[in-house]
Amino acid sequence: MKTADYNLEESLGYVIGRAGRAMANRLNHNFEKAGYDVTCEQWAVLMNLWHKNGQNQKELASITCKDKTSITRLLDGLEKKNFVVRTPAKKDARQKLIYLTNQGKAFQQELLKLVKQTLAEARKGIKSRDLKVCKDVLRQVTHNLI
Repeated sequence: MKTADYNLEESLGYVIGRAGRAMANRLNHNFEKAGYDVTCEQWAVLMNLWHKNGQNQKELASITCKDKTSITRLLDGLEKKNFVVRTPAKKDARQKLIYLTNQGKAFQQELLKLVKQTLAEARKGIKSRDLKVCKDVLRQVTHNLI
């Protein structure tokens, strides 16, 4: 295929990536504007821990679609901010379980409010049925590639 036959802006991957980056950037902006020192990627980890506290690093990496290096970096940052703590597992002390600290638990509702606000900004002008179709298509794309 010649490059002249390929339009990057019409590429599914390009459109998905650009939309994802725009949403992440807006969420980061909204967190910062509200005074929260949390990134979109850190929020994804926190959200999973709010849902199920005490996960190991491998579980968090899998559910957030991060590699080992990225999840380690994210957890290091969250630990420095005193949002999470790594605790040795009872059955295998080599394995660390990640738990939220009281500080990490404290702002859950405020961050969720900002996430909902950001999603509302992203959905502006999009009909609910179109949004459902979009999500269904993206789920199928994910299913096709995993």
